[in-house]
Amino acid sequence: MIFDLFFSNSRRHLYYFPALFTALVLVCFLVWFTAPDGKLKFYVLDVGQGDAIFIETPSKNQILVDGGPNSKVLSELGEVMPFYDRTIDLIVLTHPQQDHIFGLVEVLKRYKVANVLMTGVDYSGGAYEEFKKIIGDKNINVFIAQSRQKVFLDKDASLDILYPFEKLFSEKFAGDVNDTSVALLLNAFGRKFLLAGDAGMIEETNMVNSGANIDIDVLKLNHHGSKYSNSALFLEKTSPQIAVVSAGKSNRYGHPHKETLVRLADIPLYRTDIQGRIAILTNGKELEVKTER
Repeated sequence: MIFDLFFSNSRRHLYYFPALFTALVLVCFLVWFTAPDGKLKFYVLDVGQGDAIFIETPSKNQILVDGGPNSKVLSELGEVMPFYDRTIDLIVLTHPQQDHIFGLVEVLKRYKVANVLMTGVDYSGGAYEEFKKIIGDKNINVFIAQSRQKVFLDKDASLDILYPFEKLFSEKFAGDVNDTSVALLLNAFGRKFLLAGDAGMIEETNMVNSGANIDIDVLKLNHHGSKYSNSALFLEKTSPQIAVVSAGKSNRYGHPHKETLVRLADIPLYRTDIQGRIAILTNGKELEVKTER
């Protein structure tokens, strides 16, 4: 009988009880916190004028898509991941511009990352070079993104790569590197989320014309809600129930642009510049949206 033992006449046994009780509480907390709850969690992190999306699958696999323009992603991850968890199963770099890659460099330094998915496009940038160097130094698995690939995250969730159509590894891209953005279709329990970095209207039209099923539930607005993205055609074909946008407060670009807001019409929009971190949870039956403020 454990309580008979610790409340015996031996005073030294009494000293053990608080420590054992604390350890038991901690174990129960860890079991509760790490137990799968059957929901997909999709977080648009509040990293300012940049993108960082954290996804946790129903079986607790963790994916980080882009990392924002600074190290704020670290504190944001601390809010959506357990304090003791220093592992990430997959990092996706949509394209190597500063507002998407800088935070990923900091994440690679501090977390154990199992896999990286990116285009590998030839691009000059200090953060990009450091990103690739850390990947090499840590022997992280690298997969080159191209359309028609599927990533199985667990039995209830997968990623379909919709863009780019061609292999860009080590290729010099003549146009704007935004146009190389990896487009991902996240499917969980039949609910679909589309995120495509800083894709512009040409890329959006290419996706529409590709024949892929892009009728979705949630759209992460392309290029932070730029007027040069999120075309009327794209919004019509994707027909999202919910739109989310990652943008910095009072940013100099005016994102999300008023023209984009007009195009959205009656589609509910959640904004990190106003509401902070955005969480969308689903078990397939419904979409639950929570905001930081």
